Amino acid sequence: MKKEIPHTELFNRYLKNACTTDEIELLLSHFGTLTEKDLRKSISEALGEGDDVLSATADLKEHLAELYKNMVPHLRKDDGPKVVALPFHKRKAFFYLAVACMTLIMSGTIALFYSKDSNSEFQNLSSLTYAGKDISAGGDKAKLTLGNGKVIVLNEASDGELLKVGGMLIRKTGNGQLVYEVAADQVLGTAYTYNIISTPKGGTYHVILPDGTKVWLNAASSLKFPTSFTYQKERNIELTGEAYFEVSKDAKHPFRVHTPKQEVEVLGTHFNISSYVDELAVKTTLFEGSVKVSNLHKEGSHIILKPGEQSVVSKGEITVAKADLEEALAWKNGLFVFNDEPLEGIMKKVSRWYDVEVVYEPGLDKNKRFGGSVSRFDKVSKVLRQLELTGGVHFKIEEGRIIAMK
Repeated sequence: MKKEIPHTELFNRYLKNACTTDEIELLLSHFGTLTEKDLRKSISEALGEGDDVLSATADLKEHLAELYKNMVPHLRKDDGPKVVALPFHKRKAFFYLAVACMTLIMSGTIALFYSKDSNSEFQNLSSLTYAGKDISAGGDKAKLTLGNGKVIVLNEASDGELLKVGGMLIRKTGNGQLVYEVAADQVLGTAYTYNIISTPKGGTYHVILPDGTKVWLNAASSLKFPTSFTYQKERNIELTGEAYFEVSKDAKHPFRVHTPKQEVEVLGTHFNISSYVDELAVKTTLFEGSVKVSNLHKEGSHIILKPGEQSVVSKGEITVAKADLEEALAWKNGLFVFNDEPLEGIMKKVSRWYDVEVVYEPGLDKNKRFGGSVSRFDKVSKVLRQLELTGGVHFKIEEGRIIAMK
């Protein structure tokens, strides 16, 4: 009879009703289920698959045993690490999920990748090569360009009031947020100008527009908007890059987001737009309310999105599909989440967030697909290590760049 390795012992203990409360909560988190009924089903299915790790090499079993040994002290602590719930729908990747999950329990940070290629082999995490320093994650960085051309570097500016002109006040809060406030007694004819808030690679920022609309800007993005919407028939802004919007409701004054390839019209809703110049498609994902997306490359071409849907404008056409909401909003929630995404697409996001150049060695398949989740607050080496777990790709970190190779 084969001796079970630690993580299957934990799963089997649960099926035998022998787990502690803390262990059950841990399992619920990792399998992404809300009820013990669903958890029991997920564990039973996972253990019943032919992809379990009982056939793993002796070295890997020893490695997993050591991970579990370090994990045990945390299982019964109320103040132990909190684990973000993950969907467990890729059971062909069960081997990699089990390894990654136990590693993360020790670190307290969710980090998990799996490859679509089921023939990938387990890789030694120490294979990542450093020719220079590791690269830290991005943070709250942005600059504000005023209508008169003056530039304010927000991450260097002091908190508090930045500017006051007429009935408009701009202030910076202590939590990386820019707030526009318009006096209630602003009079008709008060002059307004356009401001631009822009983030560099490795930067994000949160701005509250004069109408109360909240906008979160992702890295390498910019937003152009008026310093007041008062007495305007429409609320028009311009976006490049990516942003998440929570639009203040105002049925009499439509809110329009203009990008080079599309226009989005809303009355009051929550949605995300990804419109980077180095991406072939513009994606609009709706979380709440209703939006109208117009394709600027084809007159009269538009669609109305419902919550949970995503429009894609590409090659002059517009299509609609069910959205992966977790993936679309991962960046705002401090995560990288990829669902069957090509390596090249993943590395574009890594490049923007860590402000680093990515170079591919000849012969590497940039279309190889990966899925998984990892914190955006970790250094880049941790993201790359998780990708290396799947096999088929290795990385070298040099000063200011990452080299991807076979």
